[in-house]
Amino acid sequence: KTINNIMIILNKLFETAILENVIKINPCTNVKNLPLSKKQMKFWTPDQFRTFIHLIETEEEFIFKVFYTTSYLTGMRCGEMLALDWTDLDKFRKEINVHKSLSFNKGEYKITTPKTKNSIRRVSVNSKLIDLLDQWKEKQREIFHKLNIKHSDKTFMFGYRELPPSKDRFSRGIRRICSRGSLEPIRLHDLRHSHVALLIHQGEDYATIKERLGHASIKTTIDVYGHLFPNKQRETADRLDDLL
Repeated sequence: KTINNIMIILNKLFETAILENVIKINPCTNVKNLPLSKKQMKFWTPDQFRTFIHLIETEEEFIFKVFYTTSYLTGMRCGEMLALDWTDLDKFRKEINVHKSLSFNKGEYKITTPKTKNSIRRVSVNSKLIDLLDQWKEKQREIFHKLNIKHSDKTFMFGYRELPPSKDRFSRGIRRICSRGSLEPIRLHDLRHSHVALLIHQGEDYATIKERLGHASIKTTIDVYGHLFPNKQRETADRLDDLL
């Protein structure tokens, strides 16, 4: 996909060069796009997610319960979640303000703007999730007090020490927790897919899902998740029976 996107830019560049009389022929004219192979998308149903959460056994793992539940119920990207601090949670409006992303490079973390300008958004959250986050905030405050670390509203929402946690910790956590039962593990990013599957099951449309995920265009939403929607052709054909 990256190579195909580069070829689009090169093609435009050479077309401009022809218009400017710099070259006579566009060398990209007969270059075909590379075929894209799509892997089958994995996601958890609500029952599977509940099974997963019930496998989290100890109070020490409460952070995992909160993180995975937030991911499943909001569809936020991992980097967006890791960058959150407590000022980003608006309990009055029941929203999370997504406007930054966190990544690690050689052991050092960096906070940047999200993937696209559309990724800057406010995600509505349900009351039970807010209650869960409140519980975690109190536990987090106790953990920080024991470690003699200052706790404030600028503390990373999913932090449990002075530095923010890394993506790898939560990725490994899924496999470790699933090993306690018979549930097949999925990738951390698949929780985002699971959120979309949940929204589709609830009857939400493309536009709502696009806004919630922060996609640049509705075409992205359709290209990635269109196959999860019910087959509208079948419904159309069934309605034709009423004409006979």
